[in-house]
Amino acid sequence: MAQAASKTCEICVSSPGHNYCKQCDQMCCDGCKILHLRTKMNKKHIFLSGQTIHLEVEQYCKEHDENFIYYCMECNTPICKICVIKKHKTHNFAEIKESTEGIKAEVKKVIDMKMRNLQSKIADIDQESNQYQADVNGVVHAIREEGRHLKELIDKKVESLVKSLKEKEAQNLQTLQSIDNEIKTALDKAKEQQKIYHDTQGIKDTTKLFQELKQIQSQIDKREEILIPILPSVRYVRQKVVESEIEKLFGELTFGETVKKEENLKPQENVRFVFMINIQQSCFFCSRVHVHLFRGLTIATVIQPIKIP
Repeated sequence: MAQAASKTCEICVSSPGHNYCKQCDQMCCDGCKILHLRTKMNKKHIFLSGQTIHLEVEQYCKEHDENFIYYCMECNTPICKICVIKKHKTHNFAEIKESTEGIKAEVKKVIDMKMRNLQSKIADIDQESNQYQADVNGVVHAIREEGRHLKELIDKKVESLVKSLKEKEAQNLQTLQSIDNEIKTALDKAKEQQKIYHDTQGIKDTTKLFQELKQIQSQIDKREEILIPILPSVRYVRQKVVESEIEKLFGELTFGETVKKEENLKPQENVRFVFMINIQQSCFFCSRVHVHLFRGLTIATVIQPIKIP
């Protein structure tokens, strides 16, 4: 193998040796390789070529031109029989084949452990991803439920205001209709008196005419003046609501930090929805909706806050 460094064919000693026979420990050119394999006893020999030759050369002690047969445990390096005597005499060493098997088992163990660890992490990521998506979906549902609840409260307040307005309208219109009926009755009486008055035009007896006119006048004086009521004004002043006030009606959306498991920290919940509105705040909220968002209607009465379970 010492000649391998020169990469010259060790058979014809003229052509470049690109092929290395493991069994014969020789470098051969392409032509000599063919001849070498034609021999019956050599036809099963294994040749290395290209980069694989360098891997094989590394198993050869360049300093002493000897094969590595031992492995120094203290220096963590393969050594030949001369290395043992000169540099590693007092060191712990073992046969390279035995050491190779041990390292092989250790490498396999490390690789298997690494693969299990990586596969476990992939499974953890899948689980965390699924859980995270479930958490996000849960938060989305909570936000929409909160929005639906607020809409219900607003719709309820709207219906309450409209109902109050309609009740007041019916009451005032009924009063107005009653007066209208009274005026119509008075008009009918006035028409009767007008007819009686016209009938008196044919009376020649002055005394009788005087008595009839006095009777008509008496009936007219008995009727009181009917006053037409002025209906109360009704208007609605729109309340300007800014976005910041709307945000106060909702809970708080927070995001936790992503923590690596290697830090041995308890995984935090990445997304959570904190309901900031409890019973007391709900009462405040209801009053706020009824008074603040709709306080422009002058006939509206303050509706009692509704406790939200």
